Amino acid sequence: MLRHVSVKGDARFERQSSSVGRFDWSRYAQLSFAGFLFLHLACQAYRAWTDGLIPQAGIEGEPWAVAIVLFIVWLPFMAYAARELSRRRSPVALGTQGNERALRVVEPVALAGVMLFALVHGAQLAWPLLAGHWLAADVRPELIASLSATWRGVPGAGIAYLSAVGAGAFYATRQALKAFPGATPKGSRAIVLLGVLGYLLGSYAVIRCASGTLLR
Repeated sequence: MLRHVSVKGDARFERQSSSVGRFDWSRYAQLSFAGFLFLHLACQAYRAWTDGLIPQAGIEGEPWAVAIVLFIVWLPFMAYAARELSRRRSPVALGTQGNERALRVVEPVALAGVMLFALVHGAQLAWPLLAGHWLAADVRPELIASLSATWRGVPGAGIAYLSAVGAGAFYATRQALKAFPGATPKGSRAIVLLGVLGYLLGSYAVIRCASGTLLR
């Protein structure tokens, strides 16, 4: 009898050990995307503030840096995002609060916007760099030229980038909150504040690059 219990205990311990040791790819994709987005927006805001008349190449424009970010952040996140968009969502319960119902509707829309922008942004800037058509010094001037362009007086690229910054900051904040479901109210507020800060930094970077000396 004792022997039988020992075997069951060993089996249960083995299952628990395997579950603990299993890598959580979803949580990795959530946190790597959120962390990268905040750092990227902060870096771009700093570059926008310190750039002179001739923008200088930064480490974020080096082909090796772009390739690393592509493999450790964007490929896992795109796989995670594709799974999230293809998953059938359960109906929202009638008792769910209005803000939660709205978030469940807005979140997949924001994710679709982030994925679309990432593909366009990558094709516009990352691909020419990785393919050898551009040098690292070409990336930022090309980005600024794109943001500064208008069509019939409308800064279409700037509006698209500002929208993408908002969608990205919102979705990154949501994913960070999901990655820490046991966070205290103070911790959750800190995550939200980081998301808002990321949005403000990203918006400043877009406006500064598109308008020159505005907000300098």
